[in-house]
Amino acid sequence: MNIANIITSWLAFRDRMCTLDRVAGSTVANQRQVAGVLVANLGNIEIADLRKSHLDLYAGERLLSCKPVTVSAELAVLRQVLNWAVDEQLLGARPRFPTISVPNIEKPLPGDEDYLWFLRTMSVHHANALEFMLLTGLAPHELERIHVGDFDPLQREIIIGGRADFAVKQESRRRRIPLNGRARSIWVTWTVGLIPTAAPFPRSDALQKAMRRHVLDSQDAPLAADGLTPKMMRKWFASKIASEQGEAVLQRLLGHAPGSPVTRRHYIRTNASQMETAVRDVCL
Repeated sequence: MNIANIITSWLAFRDRMCTLDRVAGSTVANQRQVAGVLVANLGNIEIADLRKSHLDLYAGERLLSCKPVTVSAELAVLRQVLNWAVDEQLLGARPRFPTISVPNIEKPLPGDEDYLWFLRTMSVHHANALEFMLLTGLAPHELERIHVGDFDPLQREIIIGGRADFAVKQESRRRRIPLNGRARSIWVTWTVGLIPTAAPFPRSDALQKAMRRHVLDSQDAPLAADGLTPKMMRKWFASKIASEQGEAVLQRLLGHAPGSPVTRRHYIRTNASQMETAVRDVCL
């Protein structure tokens, strides 16, 4: 039995766990995507012959074209697969895994003018979708799954994870997000006349492709615009809220569990303007 066979059996087990609501469908979908990479690179190795040297070579080759955080995540899935294989007595013991160093360095947030460039110069629908994320902190995969009927007009809130077909990874991701005046204006613009099950915003992959194409086709694109993606809208929101509100409020808005280190580690960023403002009046 080779690694590909083991991964296939493990995915079948994960699918079964998903039908029992023990694992989120989005989690299994992500694991299936990673599994494809693992099979392509390690699939032909017999499970009994797998050694740490195979994993060292895999990590080294992947690091030539992928970020450390990506390779670390792939090895984490493989670790789950092999642990399952040991539990199922398909493998006596799994080999040791290489250590992947993931830099824990904050990358500066692009300036507001870089975000505004997209809002001013992209097509209205794409620009409004990006602005809606800036104003709500929604993740791109959440934005694309919102239906017209997910808006509560009395409370003026968007409901995330409120439908049976809107599964969330964790219970904390099930939340209600208040819309300010500008966000409500965007919502009305793109939902008026639509049925409750209609999705008013573009898919995240289409939105990212549109941003990339817009940068390449524009002569006046700011330098930092090339690194902006739909996910960065959520980080901008997080950084703005964090500068004025406590972390507990931000975690509820983002759908993070109370006390989760993910909030500060991955979402709160600073830019050059904020740093200049912070030191402007420092004196003895």
